[in-house]
Amino acid sequence: MLRDEGYDVVARVADVRQPDQCRDLVEWAVTTLGGLEVLVNNTRGPILGTVAELDDQAWAEAFNLVFMSAVRLTRASLPALRRGGGAVVNLTSIAAHQPVDNLVLSNALRPAVVAMGKTLAKEAAPEVRVNSILTGRFETDRIVEENRHQAIKLGVDPREFTARSIRNIPLGRHGRPEELAAAVVFLAGDAASFITGTTLAVDGGEYRGLF
Repeated sequence: MLRDEGYDVVARVADVRQPDQCRDLVEWAVTTLGGLEVLVNNTRGPILGTVAELDDQAWAEAFNLVFMSAVRLTRASLPALRRGGGAVVNLTSIAAHQPVDNLVLSNALRPAVVAMGKTLAKEAAPEVRVNSILTGRFETDRIVEENRHQAIKLGVDPREFTARSIRNIPLGRHGRPEELAAAVVFLAGDAASFITGTTLAVDGGEYRGLF
């Protein structure tokens, strides 16, 4: 779609669970783009399950996927971001401040990404701003998978569980991907030039806590 509108779009496939592929991806981006101004750390969610169900391999894979990918990509990008006065935006989850049933891997690792970003916001200042977005429920395949898993656990129809989850969102619907993209653009752009080290909930009001 962006190409149809006349934008120059380049892409490269990489397994961000692998340290060498994280490094090579950043090197390719800097060379191809002539520098780097924004890094958005975003991965699919780890597998669903409970503490009792998930073995060491599941934990190790989730650790590399969710946390170490953000660490490695950010670390490799910092020299270029510092030169250009750039920004890092970490996409995490409302699980970072409110654990979700049957999502222990997200519950444990998403807060670690937020904490890494909060720490880096001071370490990389003033050249680089670092913020995190706590995402709620968006119209994606991941939410369909999660709703199905939760429904099976509860012994209800997936459509009923989806309806229940929507009732917990004050805005009364799932988010649209473009609404999340708009929040990323805001935090990465000049309109957020005095914002760093913060977390922004983009969840339709689902999280009810004060902080």
